[in-house]
Amino acid sequence: MTRRVRLLGSPRVEDERQPCPPPRGLKSWALLARVALSKSAIGRRELAGELFGEADDPLGAVRWSLADLRRSLGGPGLLRGDPLRLTPGELWLDVWALEQGTLPAEDIGGDLLSGVELRNCPAFDAWLLLARMHLQARSRQELRRQALSLLAAGDIGAATAAAGRGSRMDPLDDGAQELFLRCLVVDGRSSLASDHLAACETLFAREGLVPSSALRSAARDAALPPRPGVRAGAVASSLLQAGTAALRAGAVDAGIETLRRAAQEAERAADAATNAEVLRALGSALVHAVRGADREGAVVLHRSLIAARAAGLVAVEADALRELAFVDIQAGRHASAEQALCEASHQAGDEPSLRAGILGLRGMNAADRGRHTEAAQLLVDSAETARTAGDAHQQAWSLGVLARSLLLAGNVAAARAAAEESITVARRERWNAFLPWPQVLRAQSLAETGSWEEAGDDAEHAFALACELGDPCWEGMAARMLGLLAVRAGDASGGEEWLTDARRRCDRMPDRYVWVSAYIGLAQLEVAARRRPALVRPLATRLYRHAINCDLPEFLAWALVFQAESGDTTKSRLALRAAEGIVNPTLQTRVHALL
Repeated sequence: MTRRVRLLGSPRVEDERQPCPPPRGLKSWALLARVALSKSAIGRRELAGELFGEADDPLGAVRWSLADLRRSLGGPGLLRGDPLRLTPGELWLDVWALEQGTLPAEDIGGDLLSGVELRNCPAFDAWLLLARMHLQARSRQELRRQALSLLAAGDIGAATAAAGRGSRMDPLDDGAQELFLRCLVVDGRSSLASDHLAACETLFAREGLVPSSALRSAARDAALPPRPGVRAGAVASSLLQAGTAALRAGAVDAGIETLRRAAQEAERAADAATNAEVLRALGSALVHAVRGADREGAVVLHRSLIAARAAGLVAVEADALRELAFVDIQAGRHASAEQALCEASHQAGDEPSLRAGILGLRGMNAADRGRHTEAAQLLVDSAETARTAGDAHQQAWSLGVLARSLLLAGNVAAARAAAEESITVARRERWNAFLPWPQVLRAQSLAETGSWEEAGDDAEHAFALACELGDPCWEGMAARMLGLLAVRAGDASGGEEWLTDARRRCDRMPDRYVWVSAYIGLAQLEVAARRRPALVRPLATRLYRHAINCDLPEFLAWALVFQAESGDTTKSRLALRAAEGIVNPTLQTRVHALL
């Protein structure tokens, strides 16, 4: 049987869950992790430089460690050749299972190579630090995904255990605590939920944080029992139509309440198809129409997913997965989002609107991780598919998100064209709810070419509309642009006030788009570097932590650049590692200037 290698926590080798003789050297563990987690095959000379630079015979030391690993892993054919690679068929590693979403919750949570700290290996240390950050973020995402799936399937005990592990990984994560509280309440442990909420409030207060209203409501929001009666299925269908109509008319509160009643009736009807449709509508409404309700919406959408699978409704299943991916992207859970989108693509078939939506979210997900060339191609495909399908809203959305990637990749003229086309389509459809986003991006494109007055007009219109809509992220994006324009016009103090206000507006909701929050933080850093050098380090530290928690490698690299430029030269190598694969010429220029 293939031996199982655990790199999370204290590294060890197991055979039938029994420990095996470990490798003799710590650097053997380091070499194994480096090869296993490399995106491509890695050469022996590179490994020798990273791990054995001070050895008399670095390549000989690599050969010794490889032999040490083959002995411990029981695989004489492993890790041969140059460059080196490992494949899942050769070995089982917990880090691979975590990335694939197959690692059980009880095995999730340890640090990569816990206890393995090497001396005089700065290049490896930089890699290890970033790898640990990524796997910690992936662990939190996976515990959340498993808890939601188990909760939706009715396995409350396992859901509570997974959510509890997630809540302990980051006690200050409002969303993780909310999910744990929901599981406790559904499990009938309301008293324990109240105690946990009190502990959260105490901890948050000590850190200067305020728990969200969603966190507090989760400790008492038990599902209402279904009302007795007959013809529940017919009632549910009627309520679904009424609730959807109310939402279209802008009566959000009435629409949500009607859909909640529809969900109760659908559950009473024991009709999986009706239940799937109703829960999808309710979950989508909570995500898109109610501020601060993304987390509850995700719970409902997981229930819709289970019902859709039971009823064989592949289109509903694909749409629920797409919505869940959107929630994950907004919150910075990019690996979880990618999993959901891959599954949604498989289920979507040839339905063009659904495929356009999935392509668009795949582009958004890639863009948030700084992969702007890949993102641009996906978003072009999405916009064209949506245009062909007659889905104007999706076309406008994809073009707007495309403008962002083009702008950050340095293609200013193309970014302006995409933003203008997005604005044209959105105005034609009277889709004001989205309009501020492409308006801000057109303003940025205009500013890049020196059209400051036009840029200011666009930014002002975007801000006014965003405030009318009450959208925190749109307000933040527009206020950020107005702040930068004020600084450029010579009003530095006013610009700084705009940027502070932009951050406050964006972060006032717990389920805000984390990318926008980081984008504002980067603007604050850029202004501080020119005007208030003493603020650079605290602002860079804040962006650094935000980027780690939300899996935003582009902003992580930027935070490291500013830390290195402000005197912390140890961050230069980390910045180079973090910037690998990111398509942002301005960032790459700054990174390489450090070395």
